[in-house]
Amino acid sequence: MHRLTPFPLVLLVPLMARAEDPATLVSQASAAYQAKDYVGSAKLYEEAIEAGASPRVPAYNTACCYALLGKPDEAFTWLDKSLDAGWRDVAHLRADTDFQSLHADPRWELALKRCQELAAAFTKSLKEPVLRLELLERMKEDQRIRLERQPNLVEWMKVDADNTAFMKKVIDKHGWPGKSMVGNDGALAAFLLVQHATADPAFQQRCLKLLRQAVERGEARASDMAYLTDRVLVMAGKPQIYGTQFHTVDGQLVPEAIEDEANVDARRKEVGLGTMADYTKLVRARQ
Repeated sequence: MHRLTPFPLVLLVPLMARAEDPATLVSQASAAYQAKDYVGSAKLYEEAIEAGASPRVPAYNTACCYALLGKPDEAFTWLDKSLDAGWRDVAHLRADTDFQSLHADPRWELALKRCQELAAAFTKSLKEPVLRLELLERMKEDQRIRLERQPNLVEWMKVDADNTAFMKKVIDKHGWPGKSMVGNDGALAAFLLVQHATADPAFQQRCLKLLRQAVERGEARASDMAYLTDRVLVMAGKPQIYGTQFHTVDGQLVPEAIEDEANVDARRKEVGLGTMADYTKLVRARQ
């Protein structure tokens, strides 16, 4: 299972999803997986792909579900679809315990070999493959410190400060590191490190302009831009646009003020995010 997101995945009982909303379907598929409803999770991931979700990760996670259900043919079919769609993480694939039931199947080694070949070709196609690896390593550390049960706040601040200093050098040298430079995963890592550079709002504002331009060129995800847009606005004391930022009121997480709240779901849909209601449930479930 591929679990890395800008915020930790959480257990949430699936709601009735709207077929036209791939982001909501993906969220609900993830919740079903964590509830060990692998049949329901696979179905929701397939629906998300049909509804327009980028198939790389959903297809991979669908393969995981079928492997856990003891259905190797379906698992390999969806794993092939994930590789076709751009899955290149050989180490993750090799170590993923969801696929343990497939290891004795001759198709497993073939899948690993194909993934390795695709990863090598992908790395060769990037403008800055070494930078991509550095971004991914820093993202792992960023997530590690945030997902600890009792985070060390001093270490947390040190990690963020170091990553911010690193990203300043990257931006000065390369501009915004988009997918053709560092791949989709590297671009996600770059966004995440900037999103957490809250000690330097001016730098975040600078990066937001660059990220918007990257989105317009097809080099970055609109959903990442939405998160950073809201973070910058809230840090400046202004209403957010996409409803991604929350704060605590009387012990419960609630969204920060939202501009034109009645139309927030329409704006979220434009950037590939699920509904505000579903997102709120996800945020509160991890509280």
